[in-house]
Amino acid sequence: MLQLLRKKAQSTFIQIIVVIIALVFIFWGVGTNMMGSREAALVVNGEEVSFEQFQQAYDRAYQRLSDQFGGNVPKGIAESLGIKQQVINQLIQTSLLRQGAKEMGLVISSEEVQTIIKEMVQFQENGGFSIEQYKAVLASNRLAPNKFESSLQYDRLSETAAREISSFVTVATDYEIEDIFNRVNRKISLNYVKVPPSEFSDQVEIDNTILSDWFETVKEQYKTEPQLKLKYLAFTYDSVGRKIEVDNTKIEEYYQANLSSYKVAEQRHARHILLKAEENDPDTLHTEQSEKAAEVLKLAQDGADFAKLATDYSEGPSKTSGGDLGFFEQGSMVPIFDTTVFAMKPGEISEVIKTRFGYHIILLEEVKPAITRELQDVRESIISTLQRKEAENIAFQIANSAYEGIIGAGSLENYAKENPQAEILETDFFTQSKPPKTIAGDPEFLSRSFTLNKGELSSLIKGQSGYAILYAEDIIEPDFPPFETVKDRLQEDYRKAKSQEIAEKTAKELLADIRSGKELKTVASELELEMNESEYLSQQSQDQNGSFPAELLSQAFLLSSPSPFPEEPGQVADDYYVYSFRDSQTPELAEDSEEIERLRTDLVQFKQQQLLSAWLMHQEKEAKITRHQSL
Repeated sequence: MLQLLRKKAQSTFIQIIVVIIALVFIFWGVGTNMMGSREAALVVNGEEVSFEQFQQAYDRAYQRLSDQFGGNVPKGIAESLGIKQQVINQLIQTSLLRQGAKEMGLVISSEEVQTIIKEMVQFQENGGFSIEQYKAVLASNRLAPNKFESSLQYDRLSETAAREISSFVTVATDYEIEDIFNRVNRKISLNYVKVPPSEFSDQVEIDNTILSDWFETVKEQYKTEPQLKLKYLAFTYDSVGRKIEVDNTKIEEYYQANLSSYKVAEQRHARHILLKAEENDPDTLHTEQSEKAAEVLKLAQDGADFAKLATDYSEGPSKTSGGDLGFFEQGSMVPIFDTTVFAMKPGEISEVIKTRFGYHIILLEEVKPAITRELQDVRESIISTLQRKEAENIAFQIANSAYEGIIGAGSLENYAKENPQAEILETDFFTQSKPPKTIAGDPEFLSRSFTLNKGELSSLIKGQSGYAILYAEDIIEPDFPPFETVKDRLQEDYRKAKSQEIAEKTAKELLADIRSGKELKTVASELELEMNESEYLSQQSQDQNGSFPAELLSQAFLLSSPSPFPEEPGQVADDYYVYSFRDSQTPELAEDSEEIERLRTDLVQFKQQQLLSAWLMHQEKEAKITRHQSL
């Protein structure tokens, strides 16, 4: 439940705030000149969002998503994640928040705008606001300061409205906190039986007649794939981009405009020794582990090799590497651990510190100071980025010219004769599951290939990697293989399918038996299956000593003494699980526990998010919103 709260706290409320802050660099003036466009992508209660503004928002959202995955997320995948609808929702919500701010009489003063600008990292040099940097960034984005400041003042209303609405929630009751604590920290123990299909494979009878009859019912599964032979021209952004020379001035401008992305935070390399004692463990264990940690600390302070001590005494996963945690930035560890490490000097050993995991002793190995990567270090990356942007336009021009040439020549063959320098590529026969490298590298090229008929020329295709023109030279249609050629595969698949059916039936019968009052252990034994008892499990962990799967924990935690059985057996991959509630444990919530304030903070934030979401849903329901048909 606590994890749920944290995830929720990261959803609509946080997204809205992040979007509002990002809007300054996305829109540069939404709302300040909205009625001037000929056509609007969205209209929210009469307030227009132009296509240009929508495209800027989309591009920025795509870039953020792409950056999270190393800068190479294909746009097709981004679309499958619903990025367009997310941008539309964000634009609508931001407009509603701005309008709500006006209705509440909220105003953003010029002084507040100045303060915001001075605090923005994009405009800072050497830790302080730089008017030269400010002007340079705006100039590189073709913005006048007065326009930017007006836009910022206008868009800031959305954040202010969100904060004002959320401020109506300030309290989480003790009852709510205790209820969440119990749900989060409750542990259960289960009796369970694993029912694997492999246990029943020897019960499956197979002969040629059975196999032949079954083949007729599943014949489509064994149908061969269609095969295609292509001739094509490819105009990829990479190949076109490599031929583009980038001016040094543009490289410098890009570097300065994106300077913040080249900053590398200070990193510290540490080792630690962990004596485990979680918050809900008995006081006796805490006392024992605390005393043991003090003894190990004394050994370290007396000059014993720290890595060997970690190997001998640590109970954390890093013990096998001598407690080595590698390099990490500030904020990567739990607060007290983080604070301690970043207050130490290289070679220093900490006192024993306590976290929710237990008792730690830390050795700081070395420090990598914060740096800003020099232009020469990122120059090639910037060149590639700028080449790619320029190539997107040039590739279309080249590809379109080639396509018009093919149409004018009457065929790809004639075009090749008239343009011997044109690089027309050919493939052998291939299937959609095993395409050649160039086609495989672009899902759009691949999918469009298999829509062509024999002898058909495609239109100019825009893919994720560039443009292509495809010609289907020949096609081998799919067919059903003879029974004898797939007999071995059929036999294996039939045995597996029937074993699965028997396992499912057995699991359901087993569950029905224990629901009727029979003992799980007894019924399982009759079937020559083993009943296991899990350790006490939390919702965030899985059975360390057995094999009860984590995938079934959410359903298992719905069980209790009055209702000890699930409605259906659980299934993970091919295996079935029949399980029942055995016992549960819930620790006491101490009145002075640090967990109370942490839960209180999380719960208030969650309730604020819920209130803001409800307000936005109501406003959206009552609002007059039109969306251009092309969206």
